[in-house]
Amino acid sequence: MINPFDTPLPSEFKIGIAEIDLQHSRLYSLLERLRHSADKNYGYAVNAILAELDMETRIHFSVEESLMQLLSFPETDAHILEHRQLAKQLKQFRLRAQDLDISDDLAGFIKTWLTDHIDTFSRRCAGPPFAIFRD
Repeated sequence: MINPFDTPLPSEFKIGIAEIDLQHSRLYSLLERLRHSADKNYGYAVNAILAELDMETRIHFSVEESLMQLLSFPETDAHILEHRQLAKQLKQFRLRAQDLDISDDLAGFIKTWLTDHIDTFSRRCAGPPFAIFRD
């Protein structure tokens, strides 16, 4: 069984910038812990993990947005809008988690975070302007 408290980031989600990959790894681990806790109906744990995910997300989004603005990245506004949409989705998810069983919607929520944000948006933003940060 996978230990949800120490889940490495799959290589397909690594973009080659150490700090961003580390943050994505923390987010991925939290999402795996969330999936595990929701499957077991650990309501208190789910709420605690969602709170931690919210904090880590704010940090991650701030770092990415700062780098993009620093480098005058041409898609900064679109990426910031995506961050705002994901933050809004997380907030709505947290509110629903207080009263409802969220396990049915969890797969879609995690897919949105991992596929849409990490794989699509962050990989696009890891293009040439960010090459100076790559390992």
